[in-house]
Amino acid sequence: MDWEKILNIPDFTTTITAVQRHGRRLSTDALQDGVVNPQQIYGGGGNVLIHLVYFYAQKKWLHERIILTAGRYAPGPDFDSSPLQCLVMGQATCSQPRATTLTDGYSSWPGTVWSMVLRVRPTKPTYITLGAYETSPLKGGTAGTDWGGDHITGATLAIGGGYEPVFGAHKLNGHYKIGMLWDTSRHAYNEVDTDAPTRWRHGQMISYIAFDQMLMRNGQYSDSGLIILGGYTHVTSGISVISDQAYVGIEDIGQFAGRPRDALGLTWSALRYGPNIKSIWQPEHGAILLDPLAPDRPLLASRESIFDATYNVHVGDGIDIAPDFQYFWRPGGSGRVKNAAILGINAHVTL
Repeated sequence: MDWEKILNIPDFTTTITAVQRHGRRLSTDALQDGVVNPQQIYGGGGNVLIHLVYFYAQKKWLHERIILTAGRYAPGPDFDSSPLQCLVMGQATCSQPRATTLTDGYSSWPGTVWSMVLRVRPTKPTYITLGAYETSPLKGGTAGTDWGGDHITGATLAIGGGYEPVFGAHKLNGHYKIGMLWDTSRHAYNEVDTDAPTRWRHGQMISYIAFDQMLMRNGQYSDSGLIILGGYTHVTSGISVISDQAYVGIEDIGQFAGRPRDALGLTWSALRYGPNIKSIWQPEHGAILLDPLAPDRPLLASRESIFDATYNVHVGDGIDIAPDFQYFWRPGGSGRVKNAAILGINAHVTL
C-alpha cells in the first residue's frame, strides 16, 4: 500500500506477502540429504496451503538514500544474498548460501521475524546496512503466523556494507559486499561421540564476503550480460550445521540477438559441515562406521558439493520456463550415499 497516494505521507509503504508452500522435499525423500534441497519451493517453509511471509512498513528519505524497514522481515533481503543467485533452481545458493539459512539467527524467505533495518547510502555506489532481529528457531512457524514470545531465544545484530560500481561506456555493473551477523542466543555443542554433558555457549557469528561483476554487456537491462559471481561464508564451527561454504558461478543473460531475457546459469558450491553433525543416512547397528574401534558411533557428515546448470527460456510476456540439471557429490555429507544427478524444470507465470 502506497500511503503517499492514500494519506499523502511521502515515501511510506506497507507490505504484506503470502505464498503457497505445499509439497515435499526431494532431498530428504530421495537423497538422504536434509540440508541442501534441489527445489526452491516445494517442502520449504512448511507443507501448507498459505504461508505468511512479509508484514512490514518502510519509510524512505532523501531520494532513497536512507531507508528504514520495520515489522515481520528478515536478514535475507539485505545480508549475504543476491537475486542473481536464484537463476539456478537449487537452494545451495538461492538466494543466499545455505550455510546462513541453517542458523537460528538468520531468517530468509519464507521465514521472517520481528526486525528493524536501516540502510544508508553515503554515496551513490556505496551503502551501509544495520539490522536488529529477534532470534527465533521457528521463524514464523509452518504457516508464518507463530509470533509467540516463548520461542524467542535472543537477538541478532547485523552490519554490512557494499560497493556497487558501474564501469565504462557499456555500464558494466558490479556488486561487492561484506558483512557479519551476531546471534546472542545460547547454543549447544553437538558432541555426539562422547557421553559428556552437553556444553553451551552464548553467541554465534556469521561472516561473509561476496561479489558479482558484469564482464560484457548484451543488452539494455541491468543484468543483461556475461556475469561472474562468487562468495564465501563462515559460521561459528562448533555449533553450526554448515561451518563453511564457498561458491562460484557464471551467468550469461541475453546472449542471443532477439532473445534478451533468455539466460544461462552455472554454479558450483562446496560445503563443509560443522564438527559432529550426524548424517541423515545411518547404517544398521553394528556396522563399521567412521572408526573401526567404535562401531556404535553415529555416521557423521563432513563435506558436500553441488553443481547446478539451468537455461531460462523466455516464452513471452510473464512466462519463463527453465530446465535445470544438478549433480550432488556426497549427498548428506557422509560419502556413503551415491552421487546423484537431478533433472527438473522451473516455471514462472506472472499475470
